[in-house]
Amino acid sequence: MTEKHTTQTNLLYLEDAYLQQTTANIVEVILDNKVRPDGSHSASLILDQTLFYPQGGGQPADQGTVEGPNGTFEVTHVSYNGGSVLHKGTLRGNLKAGDTVTLNLDWNRRYQHMQWHTLGHIVDQAVKNTVKDATSIDGNHGIGKKLSITFTTKISADQKQQIQQEVEKIIAQNVSTTTEMVTKDEMIKRGVKLPFDLPSNKPLRLLQIGKFPPMPDGGTHLRQTNEAWPVQVSDIQQDGENSLVYYTVENPESTKKSKGNKVSVADGQKAPLFISLTALRRQSTDIRAELSLDQSPVEELTTKYLGKKGKFNELAKEIRNVSPEDRKEAGQILNELKTALEQHIQKLKDSQNTTVPWTDLTAPGQPPKLGHMHPVSQAMEEVTRIFERIGFTRVRYPEVDWDHYVFEALNMPPDHPARDEWETFFIEAPIDQKFGKVVLTTHTSNGQVREMERLNSTPPIRMINIARCYRRQQDATHTQMFHQFEGLVVDKGITIQHLKGTLDYFAQEFYGPGTKSRIRPFHFQFTEPSFEVDFSCHICHGTGEVEQKDGKGEVQKTKCKFCKSGWHEVGGAGMVHPNVLKAGGIDPEEYTGFAFGWGVERTYTLKPGLNIDDIRLFYSGEMRFLEQF
Repeated sequence: MTEKHTTQTNLLYLEDAYLQQTTANIVEVILDNKVRPDGSHSASLILDQTLFYPQGGGQPADQGTVEGPNGTFEVTHVSYNGGSVLHKGTLRGNLKAGDTVTLNLDWNRRYQHMQWHTLGHIVDQAVKNTVKDATSIDGNHGIGKKLSITFTTKISADQKQQIQQEVEKIIAQNVSTTTEMVTKDEMIKRGVKLPFDLPSNKPLRLLQIGKFPPMPDGGTHLRQTNEAWPVQVSDIQQDGENSLVYYTVENPESTKKSKGNKVSVADGQKAPLFISLTALRRQSTDIRAELSLDQSPVEELTTKYLGKKGKFNELAKEIRNVSPEDRKEAGQILNELKTALEQHIQKLKDSQNTTVPWTDLTAPGQPPKLGHMHPVSQAMEEVTRIFERIGFTRVRYPEVDWDHYVFEALNMPPDHPARDEWETFFIEAPIDQKFGKVVLTTHTSNGQVREMERLNSTPPIRMINIARCYRRQQDATHTQMFHQFEGLVVDKGITIQHLKGTLDYFAQEFYGPGTKSRIRPFHFQFTEPSFEVDFSCHICHGTGEVEQKDGKGEVQKTKCKFCKSGWHEVGGAGMVHPNVLKAGGIDPEEYTGFAFGWGVERTYTLKPGLNIDDIRLFYSGEMRFLEQF
């Protein structure tokens, strides 16, 4: 979930970017109701304070773990939501509001981000020292694996070497970076250049490198420039009236090097404490619990837990990633674990019966009944793979959502027919003053603005969202609950040609060569222009008629009840309406995009050879039908 919360999270990284572990109290736990096979949940946490940096200002989000008394939360993404910080990831065990938890930062990742960000400011200053009146308006410090600074001033590629010399000169001075929390009015009074509008819902901070002019910045940075890794001004490119200065940063402790503007993930860093003693104890406890439930033969248990590549030896390697002052205690934890594993396995050996019962190896076995994924799940997996091959990212957003995301943000006025209770399922719940009523989503388009917000309104966006939808329709081609997949692409220069090419690509990949498709002008509130997307019917082969024998055995042609016309409507598509882009915080004058949304079941029924003339069969529970797939 991505809704905003009123809790003000104390941002510890603003005061100390080198803080790697601390405690906090949980304010709220937001769970995805679906439990994964391993018992974990997709979840979000809100804490009273955090050391995790939320993605923004060109710097990627931090990662790490949150460890509580009864569970562990793996942080995979962090975002800032109007005062509160939302930690997203995977929850194993149980955490609840009020729990005191330990926050462990992935220091490898953080330290590399600090390198990228600080060196980006150094490159920015080096350009300003070299090019008269150079003005920077944006910086990318690792998002999308790119490092660059954007200037409104024209910068020639011939100046690259001179800028490189300035970079090395600033680093060699070994100056300190200092920060100060200020207000926007104070910045203006001091004459600080503000190349962009500062956010009104975040604490504001000034960053200064040595005696160079200060600039607004909320990221994490190195304390001294002599900490900097080798940096190279790699390229200077023109983008319209702007100039982009690209740079690469090489971790001297890693054998993986950056190429061009692609950034490799570091294997090492300069600061210790990669793993806490709390994390080591938790892993030790998990291994003991796993062994106690493992019913494998003793020989397999010995190899699995105590072998050269067993679980104990894999955990023992982590001792090098513990701070020197904690390694003695870490060694004790590992010794206790090894002793417990050896005693448990030896006890199993001693209790085994040496008399082996006779077994008739010639007796035929009874093959187990094997199941398979539901045909709709198979279709969703196939759709996901098709779009992943052209760079789409699979996401998932709520199927019970606010009216704002389902209708309001998609340019639908209050009196639009889709918002009538005869068309939409409304939930009996309190009405939010900002987001309105709670509804069962009528389409997966509610994920469009949510995806823009998740990425901080920073294209490019290329998502595929597959989820359940609900409408008050029930017949041979509609069900009240169905699945839909939503595609969204937003970037500079996106046109209808890109949309048509994507539709043609899907038709060829999903249905095979020779598939007929067409688009027809239509109207949707959230796209302009809009199209209906059709594929030829496989039952009547596009004719609109099928042959059937009557009671006398004579062949009669009747109207195809599945398509009724030779074509089957699969869904809508079009160019994203400017108002939708604005709702997601994206400038429609700079970016364009396209979107499409199709029913999974209805799309799947067009597969050659299936001959399914009633979509409701998918949810009938009839095993004779389901076992065919």
